[in-house]
Amino acid sequence: MKTIHLFLAFILLGGASQAAEPDFSQVGFSTMGGGTTGGQGGKVVTPVTLEELKAFAEDPATPYVIRITQEFNSGKPIVVDGVPSTYGDVIRLGSNKTLVGIGDAAFFQRIGLNIQCRSNIIIRNIRFTMRHVPYSKDGENKVVGLVDGVETLLGDPDCIGIQADDESVPESDRVSRNIWIDHNEFFNEDPAVMTDKDRYDGLVDTKNNSYNITISWNYFHDHHKASLIGKGGSDSADHKTTYHHNYFRNIAARLPLFRYGVGHLFNNLMVASENGANARVNSDLYIEANVFQDSKKPVFGKVSENGAATLVDNRWIGCDRVPATVLSEAPGAAPLSASEEILPGKFRPSSVYSYAPVLHRVDEVAEVVPRYSGVGKINTGEYDPPVSSPPLSRDGAFEVRVRGGEVRVQAPPGVGIELLDARGMARVRVVSTGGPASLPVPRGAGFYLLRVGSASRGILVP
Repeated sequence: MKTIHLFLAFILLGGASQAAEPDFSQVGFSTMGGGTTGGQGGKVVTPVTLEELKAFAEDPATPYVIRITQEFNSGKPIVVDGVPSTYGDVIRLGSNKTLVGIGDAAFFQRIGLNIQCRSNIIIRNIRFTMRHVPYSKDGENKVVGLVDGVETLLGDPDCIGIQADDESVPESDRVSRNIWIDHNEFFNEDPAVMTDKDRYDGLVDTKNNSYNITISWNYFHDHHKASLIGKGGSDSADHKTTYHHNYFRNIAARLPLFRYGVGHLFNNLMVASENGANARVNSDLYIEANVFQDSKKPVFGKVSENGAATLVDNRWIGCDRVPATVLSEAPGAAPLSASEEILPGKFRPSSVYSYAPVLHRVDEVAEVVPRYSGVGKINTGEYDPPVSSPPLSRDGAFEVRVRGGEVRVQAPPGVGIELLDARGMARVRVVSTGGPASLPVPRGAGFYLLRVGSASRGILVP
């Protein structure tokens, strides 16, 4: 049956061979209310230890562009349910931060991000998983970390948790807003294997007074509950969230589950998942040009909770049950039960922000979204450290300049050039040809020893 559905998808979507190159500009609710710039204008840093990363990321308000060039985990081994693992950790992210992976090596392994009463945050191009994180076996499944040698409960096992309920903060300041989560990958375990739906909680969850959020071009896969907007029936905040060009594969539920406020879902691809977009308590969704394939209930509501949605130009392929208003568009599907139907929606995103330049036709979605979602798909050159234009040092033998992510050396032909880290370990070796030689900085910002022939000197890479 899956083979038939995949073939049918190819026929209905026409192969989408003519899809245009994507525009990765920031759009949606994160552009409202003054916009989201993250750490723009702040210092550009490249941490190499978890302690350095947390020092920059957890600063309450100082702008930082934090370049992630490697995997980070707690480095504290433990065996979890018979599997070698590491203790978990949580980074409590401050305001005015950009966390960006460089290339495709950025990976947060059993390290969650907690955004609590913070604003103006960008998170891009990073892989996240909480797989095999140690947890409290008391029904709460809290992350267990090792703090000063003592096992400590650190919070929910979300990859990214956004909330605004810190009672130590004045009530008027209990808000998290203007957040852009873009081109990341989130996963845990196949829900058919990990049958405990609460083991890892959500991949990206948003609760309390959190709004002006865009979640775009991410790859969500192998998990139970992908994304939640609104903590519960009492979380009546005016949530405003845009989901676009996300690829959901093998997710059991919550793509997303939405309570209160408004949401815009466009150009998302959901494949081999169970329960999709769920319009719950007093929410109003605009669901536009998405592809739903091999899904149990791709879009549904709860009539008793007044969930509403507007459905525009979506594709329904191999789905079991769909809203009655689109039944004629979904070959082989049955209608939702009466209690799961959705009310007519009123929200129109085009009256709030412009997104036409990034909107794809629905027949392009099946090709474009898997190809360009997730990590390693964006140019991160804009996040390079500032170029140092004058020479850092010069004598009759050689000249040195530091540019974003590299050291450039010009020396006579045949002279050996080495870049050593602070421990004296040679990281890069080249032989000069007489022209400029480019030595990539392997561990980011910090002090290095440059050796050119018999001469050497220390340099600082910002």
